[in-house]
Order: sequence, then structure tokens, then C-alpha cells
Amino acid sequence: PVKKGPVHVQKKETKISISNKKLNWITAIVIGLCGFLLYANTLNHDWALDDYSVVAQNVMTQGGVDSLGTILSNGYREGNYAVEDNLYRPLTKAMFAIEYDLSGGKEYFEQPHAKPFLLHWMNVFLYGLLCGFIFLSLLKFFPGQYYLALITSLLFMVHPLHTEVVANIKSRDEILALFFLIASLRFAKMYADTNKFKWIGLVGLFYFLALLTKESAITYVALLPVSLYFLTKQSWSKIGIATVCMLVVTGIYLLIHQQVIGGIGLPQKTIPLADNSINVPGSSQMNKSMTAIYILAQYLKLMFIPHPLSCDYSYNTFPFVTSFSHPGFLLSLAIHLGLLGYAIWTFKKRSVISYAIFFYFITISIVSNVFPGTLIGTNLAERLVFMPSLAFCLAIAYLITRSLKAERIVPVSISEIFSKKAAVWLILLPVMLIASVKTFSRNKDWKNDSILFNADVKKVPNSVHMLLYHAGMITNADSLAIKTPEKKLETLRAGEKDMLKALSILEGFPNAHSTIGRIYKEMGQFYAERNEGQLSFEYNKKAIIHYKRTLQFNDTDPTTFNNLATCYFAIQKYDSAEIHFKKAIDISPICYADGLANLGSVYGMYGHFSLIKGDQPNATKFFNMAIDMFKKTLQCEKDNIQAYQFLALTYNNLGDTASARPYKIRYDQLMKAKQDRLNKFK
Repeated sequence: PVKKGPVHVQKKETKISISNKKLNWITAIVIGLCGFLLYANTLNHDWALDDYSVVAQNVMTQGGVDSLGTILSNGYREGNYAVEDNLYRPLTKAMFAIEYDLSGGKEYFEQPHAKPFLLHWMNVFLYGLLCGFIFLSLLKFFPGQYYLALITSLLFMVHPLHTEVVANIKSRDEILALFFLIASLRFAKMYADTNKFKWIGLVGLFYFLALLTKESAITYVALLPVSLYFLTKQSWSKIGIATVCMLVVTGIYLLIHQQVIGGIGLPQKTIPLADNSINVPGSSQMNKSMTAIYILAQYLKLMFIPHPLSCDYSYNTFPFVTSFSHPGFLLSLAIHLGLLGYAIWTFKKRSVISYAIFFYFITISIVSNVFPGTLIGTNLAERLVFMPSLAFCLAIAYLITRSLKAERIVPVSISEIFSKKAAVWLILLPVMLIASVKTFSRNKDWKNDSILFNADVKKVPNSVHMLLYHAGMITNADSLAIKTPEKKLETLRAGEKDMLKALSILEGFPNAHSTIGRIYKEMGQFYAERNEGQLSFEYNKKAIIHYKRTLQFNDTDPTTFNNLATCYFAIQKYDSAEIHFKKAIDISPICYADGLANLGSVYGMYGHFSLIKGDQPNATKFFNMAIDMFKKTLQCEKDNIQAYQFLALTYNNLGDTASARPYKIRYDQLMKAKQDRLNKFK
């Protein structure tokens, strides 16, 4: 017989488990959203730094969808005559053109309150997408190592060193290149795991897309075989097949690049010292490489301690290394040789840390300036270590998981992510909080050029480029137009101080001569308006000296000739002004509206003097020549205020008030619009 009665059942704690695949996707989405929110304070930013040459002041990009064919057959900055390069990034530029079009085009961006919201939104969205994609990809590369993928992705997501890439629209090329390369690696692993050659096509496709976004993606040729060795058990013969296929893709890209640009890489002798402080004239390759190795340590320092951050680190932020005994060089050499030695020593073990080291060396090699003939246009830039920083985050994540024995722990619920290894979060959360605060704060500096340059000139006070940027920003036409006469003069003197300091650091800096020439020209105009003729004359003479010095470095810049001619005009040397205005118009690669308008003013003065002499026929001739120049100006730039003003004035001088009237009306309309824009700027 069985004795029946109530049975006591011990209650177990219920735990909601979900599939690993679903948990991984939830984690990736959360990481992506966090990345988006971290940079959400950049969505309402203006243009900054290189945004102007690539988008805001690039007529090709402003052409929108209609320019896509032209973009494919031209260089990255083609469409901005003031900046030249030998870059070919059609996919990135095409995206900018489409988004510019979708935003409303040039008509929208000419409005006083227009902002490139869509372009910033795409940067932030793609960054969040990339961070989530990195997490999912690392799970594929390192199966079962959930915390390794999680920590790497989170560290990468919050790293303040990425602020330039995300907050500066132009640097989207870095985001796209890394995204496409990781996608290519994922298909390469599928090829290795399945032994199916069909995946090689997608490996090559995404690698090619990466090349079309940024040239530095070419390091993938070395990264692919190394990655396949560390991430798979594939034989060297299979790895070799994949590598050869990527070499074919590389050859196709280089052929296209050669056809479009006409050359690959920068001519080493033409790289200005002001841009890349390593390229010291007459120095040995050994000294250049030693300096480059020293600067590599600065990259590592910024990865560990991203403070202070600057948009520029050019000459003379870092000293040129001339001796083997330089402590910074020796320390950097020891660190990098130690890392490389450890990676080689553990190569056969296929350790994560060894892979991270090789990933770092391969991806930073092309921008390191270490090797002969590979100097780039800058000695150090935060955006250049966007890809190598992923290796840094992977290495740190590996050390954390290894030390906390969290390598093979896979949570099965959302709560277990935090409870399974609470020690991980004790380390990770404080780091993420500090990094997020720094990132959020640094984002604010990228609001516009004014805020950025005011912030960064204090961090790198000996950078000639930073001094140039700051002086140019505070003394630009919009900035001066909203100031009182006293503040205007004070600002011009502050700009003069910056440029004199820059020239004391590097006298052979043509941009500094050009900028201080413009400042002196403005000061000459300031004193002319106050009827202080002698001071006006003296400052215009100073400006002429600096413009002539600029032309000694570069006699193909139409802006310099135009500004030089303006100074001659101000001191009433009209013959010299005419010669240099004509030169500016002749050498300009585009229709030069300002040069045409200024040349018209010279002819207007000739007509004025003819009237004074009572020579009516000559006066009429010169006034008609002036009108012709002003009308040509409007063909180049339909809303050129100066042309409308002087067309009205010149027609009045001819006694033709009927013809003058519509130009005067349009001039008044444009002046009102300009004042509205200045009020917004103020």
C-alpha cells in the first residue's frame, strides 16, 4: 500500500533562456544603438575642416545625382580648385553627392540656417551599424568567445580617438573601408570553413568596395592571409589561392586609379614640410624613418590615453629625430620590436594577442611614414588609426577575458551577460563611462570650424597648420563683417600674431605668407575707411611683400594673384593691378568670378580718370569694358554682389539709369540676404 498525501515540490528559480543567435543579435543591436546615441550630439553640427573641399565647396559633389558619372572618372577633391590631391574615392564621394541632393541641393544649403543634418546622420548611423557588425563578426571569427567579442566592440564603440572619423563628415571613408573589409573577411572565413570557392567572389567584391572608399584598404592583401591563418584551420595552399585572387582585384583597382588620377602615391619631394614634419629637406631617410617610429609611439599613447585630442598635429608638434639616442625614438622602437617579437614567437599558437599585433602592424603600415617612398600628406592624424584601433581593442579585450577566465563563457540570457562574469563589468563600466564622457565632450568641439580651431590651437600651439586655421577662421570675411571697427582691428592683430608665430616656426610656409598678406590687406582697407592714408599704404605694401613671397613657392594659385592685384589697386597702381588680375583669370581652372569683377573695377577706374580729363570717348570705352567684365562675372556666379553693385554704378556713369535700375534692385536684395546670413553667423 502507498500512503498518499500532499507532496512538497521545491520551487526552482525560473530563468528565461533564449537562443544564442537571438541573444547575439540583441547584443549587436544594443551596441549599435549605443554607438548612435553616443554621437547623437553631432547631428546638428555644421561643416568642418575637410568637409568644405570634399562637399560644401565642391561643385562636383554639389551636382548631386547628375554628377555620379563625373565622380567615377575624377579624383576625390576634384571640383574644388583650391585643393589638389591624387586620391580616388568615388564611392564615398558619390554617397555625399546623393545625400547633398536629398537634403535639397545647393538651393537649400545657401539658406541662412541650413545644416548638413542628413550627412551627419549617415555618419552616426553607419558608425553604430559598424560597431554592431564588429560584434557579430568577431563571434564568427572567434566562436564561443562571447565576452571577447563584446568587450572589443564596446571599447571600440566608446573610444574617443574615433571622434574625428564620426563627427567630421569627410572621414566617412574610414567607416566604410573598415565595414567592407570586415565583410570581406567574413566571406573569406566562409570560404575557408566550407571549402567552396564561390565565396571568393564576395570576398573580392567587398574588398573592391573598400578600395573605392579609401586607398589604405590595400593593406588587406597582407591582412587576408594572416587572418585566414589565425582564424581558420585552412591550408596554406587554400590561403594562397584566396590571396592571389585579391592580388588580381588589387591590380584591377590600381589600373583604374592610374587611368583616372594619372599616378599612385604622392610625389615625395612635393609634400610640404608644413603638412608632414617628417619630410625635412636634405635629411636622410634614416632620420625620417626614426622620426616616423617615434610618432608611432604617439599613436599608441593616444590609444591608451586619448587626451588631448586635436584635428591637427603638423609641423612642429613633434621634434625631428636626428640621433639614435633620442629617448622617444628608443622607447618606441623597443615597444614595437617587443610587440613584433612576441607576435612572431606566438605565431604557431595562433593566439588572439598575436593576431591583434599583426593586424595593428599591417593596417598602420601604409600610414606610418616609416618606409622609404611612402610618405603621406601628414605625419599624424587621429583618423588614420581608426582601423588599427580595432586591433588595440581586441588585444585589451583578450587580456581582460584571459585574466578573468571568461574566454569560453557563453551567456544564455540577457541577465547572464551581467551576472555570469560580474568582474568583467567592474573593469569595463568605469572605462566606458570615462571614455564616453570624453567622446561626448570632444564631439562638441567639432560643431564648426570656429569652435574646433579655438579649442585645438591651445592644445598644439606650435603647429603651423593649427595657427593658420585659427588665424584664417577669426579673420574670414563673415567673422570680420559682424564686428565693430575696434573689434575688427583687434581680431586682425590677433590673426597677425598667429601668423607671425607660424612664420617664426617655419618661414617657408606659403599659406602663412598668403594669410598674413590677406590680414595686412584687410588692415589697409580698415585704415583707408578711416581716412588714414599713410597707414593704409604701409599695410598694403606689407601685404604685397607677403603675396610675392607666396608666389615664390607657388605661382599657379589664382587667388594669390587676385589678392596681390587688389593691394596694387588699393595703392593706386592700376597698371600692376590689371596685369595680375588678368593673370589670375588666365590660370584659374574654373571661371573666376572675383577676378573678373576686380578687373572690371580697374576698367571702371580708367573710365573715371578719363572723365576727369574730359576724354568722353575713352571714358565710354572703358566703362563698356567694365560692364563686359561684370556681366562675365554674373555668368560665372549669378549672385555676385560686387558685379550687381558696379553694373548699376557704371551704367549710371554712362547716364543710362534705366539699365542701372534692375541691377540696383538685385543688389539691394542680395545685400539683405547677406545681412540675414551674417545675423545667423553672429
